[in-house]
Amino acid sequence: MRPRLFATLLVLLTVPPGVRSEESPEFFFQTWESEHGLPQNHSTAIVQTRDGYLWLGTYNGLVRFDGVRFVVFSKVGTPGLSSSRVTCLWEGTDGSLWLGHDGGELTRYRSGTFEAVALGPNWPGGQIADLGEDAAHDLWLLHQSGLAYRVRDGHTERPEVPTAGPTVISLARDAGGTLWRVHHGRLRPLGATDGPSVAPASAQDDFAFRACGARDGGLWVTGSRWLRRWSREGRLLRQSIPPWAGESVTAMLEGDDGTLWVGTLGRGLYVMSDDGRVQHFSRTNGLPHDWVRSLGRDREGTVWVGTGGGLSAARLRRVTMVQPPDQWQGRAVLAVTEASDGSMWIGTEGGGLYRLQDGAWTRFDEAQGLSNRFVWSVTEDRRQRLWAGTWGGGLFRWQQGRFVIPGTLTQERTPVCALLAGSDGSLWVGTQMGLLRLTDQGVERLAEHWLRADVRAVAEAADGTVWFGMSGGGLGRWRDGVLSQFREADGLPSDYVWSLLAEPDGTLWVGTFGGGLCRWRGGRFATIGTPEGLPNNVICHIVDDGRGQLWFGSYGGILRASKEDLHRCADGRTRTVSFFAYGKADGLATRECSGGLQPSGCHRRDGRLWFPTSKGLAVVDPTNLRTNLLPPPVVIEEVLVDGVAARPVAASLGQRPAILPGAAARLVVPPGHQRFEFRFTALSFKAPERVRFRYRLGGLENDWVDGGTQRFAQYSFLAPGDYTFRVIACNNDGIWNETGATLALTVQPYFWQTWPFRLAVGLTAAALVAGLVRGLTRRRYRRRIEQLARQRAVEKERARIAQDIHDDLGASLTRITMLSQSARSECSASDPAAADLDQIYETARELTRAMDEIVWAVNPHHDTLDSLMSYLGGFAQDFLSAAGVRCRLDVPLRLPALPVRAEVRHNLFLAFKEAVHNVVRHAGATEVHVCFHHQSFDCRLTLRDNGRGFTPHSAEVAPVAETRPARPASGNGLTNMHQRLEEIGGQCTIDSMPGQGTRVTFSFSLANGPARPADLS
Repeated sequence: MRPRLFATLLVLLTVPPGVRSEESPEFFFQTWESEHGLPQNHSTAIVQTRDGYLWLGTYNGLVRFDGVRFVVFSKVGTPGLSSSRVTCLWEGTDGSLWLGHDGGELTRYRSGTFEAVALGPNWPGGQIADLGEDAAHDLWLLHQSGLAYRVRDGHTERPEVPTAGPTVISLARDAGGTLWRVHHGRLRPLGATDGPSVAPASAQDDFAFRACGARDGGLWVTGSRWLRRWSREGRLLRQSIPPWAGESVTAMLEGDDGTLWVGTLGRGLYVMSDDGRVQHFSRTNGLPHDWVRSLGRDREGTVWVGTGGGLSAARLRRVTMVQPPDQWQGRAVLAVTEASDGSMWIGTEGGGLYRLQDGAWTRFDEAQGLSNRFVWSVTEDRRQRLWAGTWGGGLFRWQQGRFVIPGTLTQERTPVCALLAGSDGSLWVGTQMGLLRLTDQGVERLAEHWLRADVRAVAEAADGTVWFGMSGGGLGRWRDGVLSQFREADGLPSDYVWSLLAEPDGTLWVGTFGGGLCRWRGGRFATIGTPEGLPNNVICHIVDDGRGQLWFGSYGGILRASKEDLHRCADGRTRTVSFFAYGKADGLATRECSGGLQPSGCHRRDGRLWFPTSKGLAVVDPTNLRTNLLPPPVVIEEVLVDGVAARPVAASLGQRPAILPGAAARLVVPPGHQRFEFRFTALSFKAPERVRFRYRLGGLENDWVDGGTQRFAQYSFLAPGDYTFRVIACNNDGIWNETGATLALTVQPYFWQTWPFRLAVGLTAAALVAGLVRGLTRRRYRRRIEQLARQRAVEKERARIAQDIHDDLGASLTRITMLSQSARSECSASDPAAADLDQIYETARELTRAMDEIVWAVNPHHDTLDSLMSYLGGFAQDFLSAAGVRCRLDVPLRLPALPVRAEVRHNLFLAFKEAVHNVVRHAGATEVHVCFHHQSFDCRLTLRDNGRGFTPHSAEVAPVAETRPARPASGNGLTNMHQRLEEIGGQCTIDSMPGQGTRVTFSFSLANGPARPADLS
């Protein structure tokens, strides 16, 4: 968009800009042309429909406008549109938009569809000059000949005999719904009506050009040389000579505030107030063209002007741009201050110094002693002396009609960036080489230890503390003769400080270049930047309007925010601050304010705020704040699925997304689509570029997404399911439409993504798993059965072997024993064979005992824990009793019938037997304690004696217990015990000390794997 700014009706040389803005609010025009999207610059008709869109008629198509984007509907590519040449528009009470065409065709647009309307035989054909709806909601067409045609029944009303004068044809509708026809100077109502007939006399001077309805139900009627105001009852209320006398009137309407807007054929636009004031706009002061073709008004009160040069919106100016006659010589304005006599002094970038006093402009340059035209700062001290700081000429003082350099400053030619009048009468001077303090005694240099400190802003607090901001050096403080410096490491958001404001309570506001706004309070910094809602992070000037608002000059326009909101955000009580930004839509010539110099703004005694910009001087009146309280209608315009717009039909979805009609629109998307783009808009035309959006896709997102001013939202790879897209928006003043617009979205799945398919797949998978598990289980059971069968066969074979050994070998050994005993009894003691027979007898007895042990070990009937412990206990008692050693057994009376593998029984018995033999042969003990304990499958068998003990062979000194006992220096008994326990996955532990007996512990497990002695108690 390219705004066109106009100059005020009265020249600023004679009327002060501030006074002018108070007496009459000024308008400026924002214009759109074909380069912005219009099909052509001529707008023949302007209508805002109830959904909020602005519709424009052109000879090159119908145009829909949302304040940002133009959408053009032409005959080519738009089904149902009769013609692209649109001459007039009207919205009916049923919401239909009616289009009259240059060729006599009539088109109706309703619910997104165009429809050609057939006209009866009474319609003569030819251009539809105008159309409108009467009080009975009947649509009338006005033919170019003046004939009126009622669409409902084809009824026609022919015009009266034309009077002498130009051909002027139009319709007007008053507030009561009566439709009036203007034709050849005559004004008559159409159709049945109870209203009065306003019929001007037929004299040439009473020739009517145009009429429009008034707010109270009456009519405005204008002729070539007169303007009349008629009441609802037909009384003439007012008559005057119009300022456009002698010029043809082409369009006419009454604004929301009662002003009358009149467009002419060649003189532009006239705006007449109730008090008789007139503002005239033409191509010389804002309008793009002097031919006004159409006028329209939207619900926010903005008047739209269709001219031969484009579409223009008449904006009520919130910001007044002040310009001298020479337009600042095309230079930027840098600094502004108010003198004690009320005059305004303005410094420029190469244009010299300007003074505005009593409406008169004066410019100062070399002729008045100002040797440098680059005036970077200007201020008046407490003694009412004016000072001007320049780029390369030093500091000048206004004295006796000329600018002079005081003697104490003749050597100070450093660029002066900032000036501040001190409360004690001194002058603080910020230069590119440091901070100076100018008094009657001379110049005091500060901050010299900060090399080349570029001071851009200076502020004095109520307690006398002087703060100064540096470009790259952060923030400086001079208090009680002590200098301090604060930089980013101390909490500043940026080391480039451009503006300062010290408040009476000790709060310091710091404006930075690139770091946003910062507050110093209580010894700490708090930053408010773009994440907190600040529109722009370059703060050029800060001023308090005395009404609870802080104003900021920035690179993003003039900003305003509540001090209370700023403090709450700085204290962490809120996350964001609501800022209002004044930009081009409010009258600013440019959004970029001047900064980095002081004073880069001024708060005049009359309350107005002045901000220098690169394109002039902007003035804002804080007492004249108008808030747009109308929340904008929100519309979801279209949805693109994989780059293709969803079609608004529901007959056959096929493979193309479609919007189902109904109270709540629903978009149904077939499977296989990946990218979704929702395009939406909000229909506020006050400042459409400042409309902000939030959106959320329910089913995917729980929190709102801040879309800013972006009018679309994109999503990718949505899973099949139901979603709800919702978007809300706020207008330029932050008034939100919380209802917004909603669209239901259904992403259809492929058949393999549906719940029945997934359920079937799940059941099939479960059945397969169940079958597999059942098969594996049966196989495992079958293998177990086979294993048990083999085991039973083995046990049966073991039982047979044990029986055979017992029966055959046992019987033979018993026979040997008996024969040896019989033979021994027959021998004398001195017989040499007696000793051999005794040895045969003992050997047979030992073999019988060994055979019994083997039979016990082989017999599967003893493969239980109870049998094992019974056998071990019996063996210990028999063996120890024969050796005269007392045996104490500590074995549970009832042991579980746990299975014990044959190899476990065999190895454990042999190890236990070795331990018992060692007690008898080596310990010299009188008592042995055998203890058994088990926990689940983990077992522990302990044999403890009270014998002499011994020192196991170990590298350790006198160990009390060892997990890996050392083996004795001689003999294999201990080694055998360790090996046998290791073979069954167990562990043998021997604890012994000389004179303290010996304890042997066998730890083993009845399950597979080694025992865990630590688990036993």
